[in-house]
Amino acid sequence: MSNELDELFGGGQGQPEPRTRLITALLVGGLLTTVLGMACSAAPGGLLVLVAWVVVEKELDRVESGYLSTEFKPRLERLQQAIYIAVVVVIALFAFQFWLLRHGFYESFWGTLIGAARTSAGV
Repeated sequence: MSNELDELFGGGQGQPEPRTRLITALLVGGLLTTVLGMACSAAPGGLLVLVAWVVVEKELDRVESGYLSTEFKPRLERLQQAIYIAVVVVIALFAFQFWLLRHGFYESFWGTLIGAARTSAGV
């Protein structure tokens, strides 16, 4: 919080920089969570990708307003394009997950796993 206040009132160290590490972490984490979430729910990963989208848009607005140097704009635009691609991937995975749900994949998948666990436990 104090870093945000320092940044807001111009008290910080040197030139402000965009939060590209945060954006990248949200994007990569969101995609991984979406793919791994195909076992039950891809929604949390999709939400992380959407948060990355919000953050990159805010950072681009900060470049446009003059708060951040224009030297950061190309890197932020590349991240924005990666996020757009990730949103398409997430939507495709949501649609695929919906298709799997409609065709009984999860009932069969989880039923098999539970049955195997019971067998190995001797129940």
